[in-house]
Amino acid sequence: MRALPSATVLCRVLLGLDRARATGTLHLRGEGGTAMLSLEESQVVGGNIDRRVASSHRQLLQSLMQVLQWEGLVLRLGEAHGAEWWRLRDPLAARTLALQVMRAAVADVDVGAVRSDLGGGTYHLTEAGEALVLGAELRPEETAAVFWLRRGVLAEDIPTLPGCGLRGYRFAWMLKLLRGAAPKTGGSYPLLLRKRREVRRQASARVLLDLPEGAGGRDARQALRKLVRDLHPDRFGDSVPPALRRASGEIVTALVNAEATIASE
Repeated sequence: MRALPSATVLCRVLLGLDRARATGTLHLRGEGGTAMLSLEESQVVGGNIDRRVASSHRQLLQSLMQVLQWEGLVLRLGEAHGAEWWRLRDPLAARTLALQVMRAAVADVDVGAVRSDLGGGTYHLTEAGEALVLGAELRPEETAAVFWLRRGVLAEDIPTLPGCGLRGYRFAWMLKLLRGAAPKTGGSYPLLLRKRREVRRQASARVLLDLPEGAGGRDARQALRKLVRDLHPDRFGDSVPPALRRASGEIVTALVNAEATIASE
């Protein structure tokens, strides 16, 4: 967990350098020492950690995970380093290194912390996320998480969706940290107005959930999730009037109560 903040900063920088097809030397300095990553057109071609050369991708990753434990880590991009003696055997795309570092950084984070940070919003894959996963070597659970994020998915549902599990859940959180996944914004105002009218006239539980007569508890749960995706206060953002957010919260409460009523029948 201690390495996570530094890992997030480093990986965001690496992703930016990857998109810019940058050439140069990325300097990392902290209380623990100094490190350098040499890049040529977004490819990491060398790593020098406290004068110890990384010759393989694995050695580079292990060394960087130690660097990320340093206090007061500062990053700076400088001119390309001309030294040939500390080059990797094989170049590594900067975004691939970013994925590897973040996977290692989030691997042992308590799932409760992941759940707390993701919250209950509906997430989607951002433009930056699409660029990150394009052509990337993803694990099966990560591929499944990307599939659902492209469709838009409630964060709390990800661990239970086909193919995802906890590894897919962590990957979705990792994408959020890298700005590759974000909560959807822009709730449905017409739907909000319609549901407010129904709540005010004390419509039945099935009317509130847009269900036919005879619909059961399973139908109610599915309908509740669908409506909350468009009506939750978080969907309308922080800039909307407080009255609208209050109305959204009251409607969501009414919908939850309606689902509970049908479930108890």
